[in-house]
Amino acid sequence: MPDPASAHVICILPKLGSSVGGGKINAIFTRMNLLADKAGTEVTLLNLTHGCAQRIAFAELMAAGVLDPRIGHRSILELCAPPDAQRRDAPALPVWDDSKTAQGRKERITYLRNGVPVMRDTIEHCAAGRLTTRHLLDDPQHERRLKYLDGMLVESRDAFGDGVVEKVAFVQGQPRCRVRRERGALIEIEDYALGQSFTDEVAHHRVLALRHFPEDSIVFIDGVTSAHLSRPIPARKVLFLHADHRAASGKIVPRSRGLIEAFDGDAILTATYVHKERLEQDVAHRAPIRVIPHYTDITPTRGAHRAHISTVSRLELTGKPIHHCIEAFVRVMHLIPDTNYLIYGSGAGEARLRQLIAHHDCGDRVFLMGHTSNPEDVFSSSLFSLAPTITEGFGLALLESLTCDCPVISHDVDYGPRELIRSGVNGELVPPGNIEALAQAILKVHADHARYAAACAASVERYSFARYKERYHRLIDDLVSNRFFFDLCAKDMKAETLRALDKAPARHRDRLLDLYIHQCHLSRDLGGMYHGFQQKIALHPKDQNPVVRCIWLSRRLGRDAECRAHLALLAQRFPRAHAEFVARYPDFLELADAVDGLT
Repeated sequence: MPDPASAHVICILPKLGSSVGGGKINAIFTRMNLLADKAGTEVTLLNLTHGCAQRIAFAELMAAGVLDPRIGHRSILELCAPPDAQRRDAPALPVWDDSKTAQGRKERITYLRNGVPVMRDTIEHCAAGRLTTRHLLDDPQHERRLKYLDGMLVESRDAFGDGVVEKVAFVQGQPRCRVRRERGALIEIEDYALGQSFTDEVAHHRVLALRHFPEDSIVFIDGVTSAHLSRPIPARKVLFLHADHRAASGKIVPRSRGLIEAFDGDAILTATYVHKERLEQDVAHRAPIRVIPHYTDITPTRGAHRAHISTVSRLELTGKPIHHCIEAFVRVMHLIPDTNYLIYGSGAGEARLRQLIAHHDCGDRVFLMGHTSNPEDVFSSSLFSLAPTITEGFGLALLESLTCDCPVISHDVDYGPRELIRSGVNGELVPPGNIEALAQAILKVHADHARYAAACAASVERYSFARYKERYHRLIDDLVSNRFFFDLCAKDMKAETLRALDKAPARHRDRLLDLYIHQCHLSRDLGGMYHGFQQKIALHPKDQNPVVRCIWLSRRLGRDAECRAHLALLAQRFPRAHAEFVARYPDFLELADAVDGLT
């Protein structure tokens, strides 16, 4: 049995790269760093994409200090490798008898046979080590490239003239998986180690997780992008919900609802209490929901002169309608002539914003400042900030602004704005899309800036790094202490099953409840059976059978008020079944009326 204080934490990401960023990724990296700092905890970033580019991206994050050097990195092919996989031969290389070397920014070595080039290496140094791209020239039918890191083969690519491309992933220099595509469309995945072929990448990942995922680990699944791995993973699981499970309208995407309701892990996390309340209202979840708010460690620049309005955001206008802020500012800028609007950030919407500024001829009042790595300097020198958003899981920029005594105007949407901003106190919330309301809010906060700013500090007291770290460390301790063991040799199997129900992961609760109810039936323990079926109702909200069993059991136990409550639940959730039930057993209606008359 492992040391109960130890833990192996795995965080799943579909891919890494310069195009993958934003608050969600930063929150994942922050969590990994603070868990790596927890004694006895091993942290691994699990990458669903295998290749040199992913290893290089991870090494660059390490070199930049974004990730703690104690964090490991493995692709799903590396983590879920069968221990007894049959070894295969690496690709054969052409025979050569001479070589030529050319030095430059990259070193190039050309290998020749009888004076004819048969292979060429391009060598460069990167954050992950020595990257060698080997181009085989001996077969005119297709183009083959092999990629090595520090001499270890990681991937190969074969391009054929008919638009077919084959990529092979190598683990420890051995071919592990071949992916065949035609003009970008997936044709087949052949996993040599599993001895199986797939036509779907998700199905491939599920089989890998089901068969070879390390069971004695704690897995964080962030959002719905990797939630398809939740059910097959046999370890303890935590689902962190950001905001990507909701559409712009605020409604839960049907696919996301199914994933959340089917989640059989140990906890669901969110960053705001507003989000927790909405989830409990909208979703029939199995796992308990815990709130761990994000934090900010920025230090305000004291004494900075405040003169202008600012926005710090990605310039992605679909989810961050900064163009509405420009429209609102233009309407009222003549009323605040000494205040300009400064927009910090980069993204695909930059060109459109420049066009809008040119259209309104407001280039002397509205400025695109580019990316900033020092938001504390921006917010410390701003009167207030505009944080437009359609949906926001938390909104780190909102917290950073308030930490710098900089009030925030944002949209009244889930979840961060409603959690962090109190209209009329430390900022204003306006309906999304209402440019006039946004313009009036600008004037309102501008006119009473000092009062709004004075309320900012008190609203962010609970978002310190110390409290954030403490909450995550406590979560890991709770999951480790709740390691589940079932004693098959226990003398009192009913008591052992009841004990196990307090600690078992959600994926085991259904079968344990069946066992507990059966043991209660054998011992004629009606109260225990009733308790078991009550838990079944919570576990299977779409199943009418546990409700019906609770109706009968509560009646036999003489709990008339509870019986009436179960009848009402049956009518609410399953009206047809309720009608059939009371038609067959009319005395239950009499019972309901009698109890109703006593209350």
